[in-house]
Amino acid sequence: MTVPVTVDSLHGGKGNSGETSNTEHGKARWGIGLDNVTPEIREQLQLPGEVHGALITNVQPGSSADNAGLARGDVIVEVNRHKVENAADVKRELGNTSAGQDAVVLVWSNGGSTFRVLSPTAE
Repeated sequence: MTVPVTVDSLHGGKGNSGETSNTEHGKARWGIGLDNVTPEIREQLQLPGEVHGALITNVQPGSSADNAGLARGDVIVEVNRHKVENAADVKRELGNTSAGQDAVVLVWSNGGSTFRVLSPTAE
């Protein structure tokens, strides 16, 4: 019998060794898919040059992200008051959010920015 196992750090995995497990855990936990903002995406969204972050590519129905009103095409620019530059930064910051704790994200959408609260879903 083969059983898949995911190893996670007890201290939030700030090193490279915990990055993969935090990334996978974050996707399932918050219900969002992320990608980096490319020049093509920046042009499509008419995203100002000073706005940096991660593009939301997918929102799982009924997830924390869905409940917070996040949508495909939104750009996360801060997580828990920490500025983020790309998808890896967002995944790391969400992964560092303690189990059972809310995550506060600043999202750029439709020409403006708003704060949204991601509340953990019951497992």
